[in-house]
Order: sequence, then C-alpha cells, then structure tokens
Amino acid sequence: MLGMAILCPLVIALIFGLLPELSAMKNPPIRGEITFRTERPGLTKQDSPVSEITGNVSRWSMDWLEERYENLMSWDKNPWKIPRSGFGDHYFKLLDSKDPLDIARTKELRRLADALHQRMLVRYPELAVASKNVPPERNGFLKWLEFSERFTSKPQSKGIKFPEEVSKHINGEAPWNAEATKAWLAREKPLMDEIRAIGLMPEQSIADIDVHRWAFFSARLAKNCAEALQMEARLAAGEGNAAAALESIQAANGIAAHLANVETPTLLAVTVQVLIQLQTQKYAFSEIMPALPAGQLDPAAWEKALNPNVSPPGEFARIMKGEWNVTAREYLLPMLVDTEDPKYPPDPEALLDHYAGFFLNVVQDHEGRPLEELPDIPVVDFPDGDHLSRQSRQVTIDLGLGSRAWRKGWERAQSVSAMNQAAFAILKGQPVPNDPIYGQPYVWDPANRKLSPPHGEAFKDMEIKPITMPKTPNTNG
Repeated sequence: MLGMAILCPLVIALIFGLLPELSAMKNPPIRGEITFRTERPGLTKQDSPVSEITGNVSRWSMDWLEERYENLMSWDKNPWKIPRSGFGDHYFKLLDSKDPLDIARTKELRRLADALHQRMLVRYPELAVASKNVPPERNGFLKWLEFSERFTSKPQSKGIKFPEEVSKHINGEAPWNAEATKAWLAREKPLMDEIRAIGLMPEQSIADIDVHRWAFFSARLAKNCAEALQMEARLAAGEGNAAAALESIQAANGIAAHLANVETPTLLAVTVQVLIQLQTQKYAFSEIMPALPAGQLDPAAWEKALNPNVSPPGEFARIMKGEWNVTAREYLLPMLVDTEDPKYPPDPEALLDHYAGFFLNVVQDHEGRPLEELPDIPVVDFPDGDHLSRQSRQVTIDLGLGSRAWRKGWERAQSVSAMNQAAFAILKGQPVPNDPIYGQPYVWDPANRKLSPPHGEAFKDMEIKPITMPKTPNTNG
C-alpha cells in the first residue's frame, strides 16, 4: 500500500504532465532563439495553447516532478548532491567572476540583451522613451553618479557619517545642536560644496551612460546628502541667512530630482526621491522656517524651493515605463540570452510578453487621466502566470513583488504633497483649499496654526500627520 501511495502521484504526473509535452519534445525550442508570434497576447489564461483544465493539471504535475527532482538532487544524503539553483543564477555568477573569459562572456550577453531590448521596443513601442540632449557638463545626474561612484568606492563608505549629536537630531531623538552641527559642517566644507553644487544643477539625463552603472545605487548616500543639506539650511536659518537656507533646501530637492527625473526612472529611484522630498518638506515646516528671524519668512520663496508638486496619473505611467526599461535590461534580458543557463525556461517569448504586458496595461490605465481620477484607477498586483513555465513564473513573482504596495505608496505621497501645497496657500493668506484628489476640505485650526488632512475615509488609511505652521504676517487666521 505504501508503494502504491508513492507511485500514484508519479503516475498521475507522468500522464498529465509528461504526455502533453511529447509533441513539443519532437521539436524542442532552441535556447536563445526568441521568436514571437505575430500578435501580442493579452494577459488571460486563454493564451495558453491547451485547455484550462488540462493545462492546469499539466503545469501542476510538471512542477511537482521538477520540485521532487530538485529536492532529491539537493538532498544532504545524496552522494551526487547538486546545490539548488534557479533561472538567472548562472548569469549572476558570471557577473561576480574575475575570470577574463567570464568577463568577456558577460559583456557579450549584455550586448545581446541590448539587441533583444530593441526588439521588445519594436513589439511594445508604447514602452519606448525618448532621450534628452543634456551636455555632460550640465548633467546633474551624471555628476551625481560620478560623485557616488567615487564616494562609495572607499572602504566602508556607503553613506555620510554624522556626529552622534547631529545623527540623533536627524532621527528625531535629540533637539537641535547648533554648535555641533556648525563644527561638523566646517570640517566637511569641501563635501558640502560639492553636493550643494550638484543638487543645484537643473538638468538630468541617462543618455549615453551605461545602464549597469546606475540601475542600482546607494539610497543611503542620497538620503545622507539631503540630510546634510537640511542641517546646513537649519544652521543658516538660525543665523538669519534666509537666502543660504533656501539654497541648501533647493539643493536637497535637486539631489532627489536627479534620481527620478531622468528618462527612465526606476521604482527604487522614485522611492528615494519621494522619501527625500517629503522629509525635506516636513523638516522645513517643523525646524527651518520657524528658526528664521521675524519678518524673514517668504512663503512664496519657500514653496518654490520645496516644490511640493502633486503629480497626475501620467507621471506614474512615466515611472512604470522607466521601471520596465531598466529592470528588463538589467535583470531579465541578459538571462534570456544566456543559453548556458541550466534552468533556461522553455517559454522565453511568453515570459517577455507577460512581463511587458503588465507594464503596458498599467501605463495605458494611467496615461492621460486627470488627477481627480487617480483613486478610480485600479491598483493591481502583478498577474499570475498560469500559462508560464515554473521558471518563468518564479521570475515574474520576483520582479513583480510589491507592485500594488508601491502604487498605493505613490498615491499617498501625492496627498501629502497636496496638503503641503495647502499649507503654503494658508501662509500666503489665501483661502484654505480642498484636497485636489478627493475634493474634500482640509481641517485648519488657526488658533494652534495646525493643518490636518480631510476627515474622509480614504485619509484614515494614509495616516498623514498634521502640519504645524510658523506664524507670518500673511497667515490666514
């Protein structure tokens, strides 16, 4: 009976898993030869060449066989034990290798991947992005990249090391310490001069810069540079130098802009941009503007420096175009041209269409929509790839992780910026506006100079904190 219990799943797997693959085994696909069918598929299960029921059983059984085989081969008691590996592991081992042959192979794979990327842009022209024409000497992104490469190349130098007193203040654990901050800024004057100059550069472009240099970067360094500029602004405000404080804040926002205002921003870059901008706005309201001497707060100038813009849905479409272009070139296409990968999927065309199709759908959902329609646009997870092979499904799971949470976080950031805009309207003596996304009124307490989000249900989940504003001659109420 025990033997039958063991054999039954195997027999079922063979019948429903192996037999439907026999016809495909007669003419197995050639690795690396990616040939698309004429039409672009939709993201539905009907795209599978087999019926839904048979296809699901077939996929389950083949997955079961593959998983059991991998468990057996990686079993500790197996004398021929083979470590587990997944699709793409071979490519990333080549990347880590110092062998000249592996380095040359990696370079060739990237060349082939770039060629495949151009084919994908022909198939999905909606995901193409035009390049800017920014001279190198005016390219703030390039200058930031060169600075970060130089800075992080030093041993144990992933971020800026602040004195303990300054670090605790940045983290909200200690009050402002002007003496400690002034001494540290004096010691780091060359560093501050460089990052301030980079932050004040108004243009950004990734044209003619190898994507592998910037697809992943030190988020900590960018955050630290913005924090250093915030400290510089706080010190200048306390000393009565409003112009210097404004310049430092503009530079902090500029560092954030360099990360996300390029032609193809990534979700990582935009996440860091949003964090820097919102933190800079929060710190300006809570620490910098209140520290200015009486009569030196110019709300219009600070609004321009902080730039709390609210982006329409089309901006999210631009971000998703950037994410697809960068992630595909860095983490997907090089793996699909690596014919030596032992886990190479049998369905590369389906994988590419499924991955690009998701981004295309999101772009089309968001492009051209007005701001007030943002809450009505579906917030979707990356679709499951029932029609994909096990290897391809795992890739889409890894690459699509967190897509729903990221859209919701981006939407919340727009609401925070919108409330910061409303705060400046009040500081300029204008009527208290409504939230531009939901159309609901903000809550303004003139006695305590506190602005709170609307009472609507949508704002309960966002957990947006109130803003306590400094008093000015123009303050409404």
